[in-house]
Amino acid sequence: MEGLVKSADRVVTVLSAVAEIPGGLSFTELLNKTGIPKSSLHGIIQTLVADSMITYDELTRVYYFGPRLWELAMKYYDRLHLVPLAWPYIEQLRDTCGQTVQMAVLDGQDVLYVAKAESHRPLQMASYVGSRLPAYATGLGKALLATLTDSRLRTIFPQEPWPAFTKNTITRYDELIQKLKHIREQGFAEDMGEYSPDIRCIAYPVLGLENRGVAAVSVSVSADEFSSVKIHDLVRVLRKQCHLMARRLGSTDPEAWRQSADTDSSRAVREKLL
Repeated sequence: MEGLVKSADRVVTVLSAVAEIPGGLSFTELLNKTGIPKSSLHGIIQTLVADSMITYDELTRVYYFGPRLWELAMKYYDRLHLVPLAWPYIEQLRDTCGQTVQMAVLDGQDVLYVAKAESHRPLQMASYVGSRLPAYATGLGKALLATLTDSRLRTIFPQEPWPAFTKNTITRYDELIQKLKHIREQGFAEDMGEYSPDIRCIAYPVLGLENRGVAAVSVSVSADEFSSVKIHDLVRVLRKQCHLMARRLGSTDPEAWRQSADTDSSRAVREKLL
């Protein structure tokens, strides 16, 4: 096949071989099953083990799927059925509050918009389904970032300052950390004209399996109308629909993202118990 990268193809071959045998395969069995030269197979396996894609059991001396593959599979599963599951709740939220409702997922430093329910008073917005915007400059993005640990945030944003889109845009890591702390305390995220000066948003994260952030939902209001909106009423109906979605997605505690005790060390302990 034109453009085929041999090393990448061999990685797929190894993973496919391991997938076929739930009990795992020894090195010799992998060697025979894949037909990959011994020296090349050894290097591929070392890399996959280091990246937690496969795991080596020293007692049985076999290789089997690692936790990283499970994590990636769950992310795919979440996105595969996310919008169809969420759509009735998004429409209900739109009809209840009479405002435009959007849903997005985190993808690197950006949020990717996956659903949008327009109100009968459509807003002129920069976002649309399939578009991307910087997570630090949006209510949806900050809602999702609030579900992550500080160390994870640092890996996502290793360099600063970031581009400013309005005078209200956060541009530095320390500012973001403080803002996320405030978001967890108050129980919702907001965009006060940080990307588009004429738009205001209230956002809330949607959790899934293991109470990890899967998506976020926002209600958008024009800047002119925002002063007359009852924020607490808006947050109440938004939170209710996000909680319902989270339960459907496997969350046992839709408000777990607000717990400041969810540190790197505590999360690591939970992962070891899975």
